[in-house]
Amino acid sequence: MAELFGQKLPRACPYGEFWEISGLPQHPSRVLSGPHAGVTLPELWSQSARQLTGDDGPHEEDFPLLLKWLECRDFVSLQVHPDDGLARQITSERRGKSEASVVVAAGPTSRVYAGLKKGVTPRQFAASLEQGRVLECLHSFTPRVGDCISIPAGTVHATGGGLIVAEVQQASDATFRLHDWGRMGLDGQPRPLQIPEALQAINWDQEPVEPTVPRRLPDSGDGVEMERLLATPHFRLDRYRVSRLWPSVHVGELTMWMVLDGEAELQTADGEFRQSLRRGSSVMIPAEARDPVWTPVQPRGSVTLLCVRIGSGES
Repeated sequence: MAELFGQKLPRACPYGEFWEISGLPQHPSRVLSGPHAGVTLPELWSQSARQLTGDDGPHEEDFPLLLKWLECRDFVSLQVHPDDGLARQITSERRGKSEASVVVAAGPTSRVYAGLKKGVTPRQFAASLEQGRVLECLHSFTPRVGDCISIPAGTVHATGGGLIVAEVQQASDATFRLHDWGRMGLDGQPRPLQIPEALQAINWDQEPVEPTVPRRLPDSGDGVEMERLLATPHFRLDRYRVSRLWPSVHVGELTMWMVLDGEAELQTADGEFRQSLRRGSSVMIPAEARDPVWTPVQPRGSVTLLCVRIGSGES
């Protein structure tokens, strides 16, 4: 992932995730430039949430999402996340965790396990788990670059085989492991499983998951292709393929952006912000930003952007 994005790692050890825009206390993001440089996102949110989200935006007590890049050379543990209600009952988290990802790179052995096969009962699943035959119960598919995969809370899932994704999730660390492929942790010991909690968290009515079907947005036109990838109660994901100077259509609302491919310069009309952002970069644009404009950088001349917004509105 570091090689793909042209980034240097701080030290030589295994890395599986880059947390890009985070308000979680264990790894909060910091503002890199401008009048708030050095301020953490939780501090900025508590001081200036209205300026960030706008008068009509969501006004939650803390920043409700986590945006990150995730590399799965090996398969991550087979896991499930609780919904909001169960998370508050049996964990210290304020939220459950629904998440979604967009595939940035995939290898010949990449695979996504997402949901149970139709007809699998709780008793069958528990027995297969105990007997080491859990894969027989799992629905799976081969991912392709560009796929958007929605994993609602309660969905059993695992990914791996050289997959790199942009991931958006509720701001929560609530995860229950069901199976860890016989792997040892960095301390040489098996990582703990949380099977009773995981079985409680599974949504047994969840259908097998397939990539979402993008919906072309009506404002698409010459040099700009706009697609709605996903709208959930927690976040909306739109993808933009831009090959010309493009004033953002999202003015007066909080947006987060992840550069999936290419490179672009982002600047505001007042000149207070101007920066080149390449593949693997992320940026938060507050509602009060004045007329942000994206300009693809030559020689490729195009950029693919993932726009993330809080909430489930259809605009």
